[in-house]
Parts: sequence; structure tokens; C-alpha cells
Amino acid sequence: MTGTIIRPAAPDDAATIVGLIMRLAGFEDASAVVSLSEAAVRRDCFGPHPRLHVLLAVCGQVPCGIVTLLDTYSSWAGAPAMIVHDLFVDETARGQGLGRRLLAEAAKLAVARGCCRLDVNVLSWNGQARRFYGALGFVPQEDWRIHRLDAARLKHLAEQ
Repeated sequence: MTGTIIRPAAPDDAATIVGLIMRLAGFEDASAVVSLSEAAVRRDCFGPHPRLHVLLAVCGQVPCGIVTLLDTYSSWAGAPAMIVHDLFVDETARGQGLGRRLLAEAAKLAVARGCCRLDVNVLSWNGQARRFYGALGFVPQEDWRIHRLDAARLKHLAEQ
């Protein structure tokens, strides 16, 4: 896409990050469960202990895509790894290779950090996303299923 750059997010991008995540949640019909705030973005992306890395795609002057990345570790490989937590391209910018470019930049970051792999979680109903990731070489891990403790259950377990 001509005139589109992909760059690391900066603290001044907090509102943009929240907006793009809200648009992703809207696409997934889950807007009601998002409670992300600009303050949380500043704290967790740019504070003393970053928990989230964000790359932004900017078309001209307009933010049009995002990929968020989480650091993790492979105890079996004895090496860092990274997880694509969110990938979103604005509807007006889709079909022009922007999602692939965002993931290529994520892969470059993972390689630069010595990661042994890049993982992504894909909603089971999103066949288009599954085909997209498969075309890039991501392989479904059929034997693995996500199991989650929500905040209330997490607190309950911690108090036992």
C-alpha cells in the first residue's frame, strides 16, 4: 500500500491503540467486554515493565492497522517466544497486503529478540483468518486448546 508505514507505537498513540482495539472487538462482536483505557496502554506498553508491544500501520496520516505482541518463553526450547495477541486492519485498507506486512514486522522483531517461534490464537469461526495465517506458514496446533481463568475465578483460586 503506497504511503503506508509500519512503526512501533509511542506513548502519544495510546488513544489510537484503544480505538483500533475497539474496532477489532466490534468486528468480533465483543465490544461490550473491552475495558482497555489509554492509561492502561501507557502503563503496560510504555511503562517501566512493558507487557505489550504494539506496531501500528499508518496510511498517509491515518492509523489503519495494528498488531499487538506478547513476550513469552518456551521452556522446552530454552528460548524466548512471542505471541500475536491482536491483528487488525481497517476495512478500508484490507486486501492490500497490510496484514502480511504487519506480521512480517512482528516476525522481524521476534527474530531480533532471539525468539524461537511466533504464535497466534485464531477464533474457530474465523475461517478467513485461519486461511490467511495458514498461507503465511502458521500451522494449527490441533492438540492444544486454550483454557482460561477469568478474573473472578483467578481471584478465587488465588485465595484458596
